[in-house]
Amino acid sequence: MNTKDIVRAFRYVSIALYVVIIVITVILGAVALYLAIKDIMSLMSTSSISDVEILSALSGVFLVVIALEFVDMFLEYIKTGTVVVDLVLAVVLTAISRELLLYIASPSASFNYGVLLVASILVLALAYWLVSRAKAPSRIS
Repeated sequence: MNTKDIVRAFRYVSIALYVVIIVITVILGAVALYLAIKDIMSLMSTSSISDVEILSALSGVFLVVIALEFVDMFLEYIKTGTVVVDLVLAVVLTAISRELLLYIASPSASFNYGVLLVASILVLALAYWLVSRAKAPSRIS
């Protein structure tokens, strides 16, 4: 068995493992979708809706988006064989944005944690912008 055969075998094993991870992520995304729909339905059945309940429902929707972004990221990795940095940044940015929603809904959270979340979002947004700009074809004026 030569080196190319070993590398090819490991590539197939890697793809198989990623397919399993994608299936698990889709199942978790479906569960998150169910919970988000359940939260939204409970909002409709109450007469008074608080901002905390709305933020909780939005948090559930963010979980579904994160699951979809994970699947997209894994599929892109299988296609290209490389980590697509802007997709990773998008997943992390969405996850931290969801955490910010949960922070806002929690009255007992510390101010420093909120500052850390906002700073993280700003840094990740800048990194995402820089990576996206680097990938875009340059324009000749």
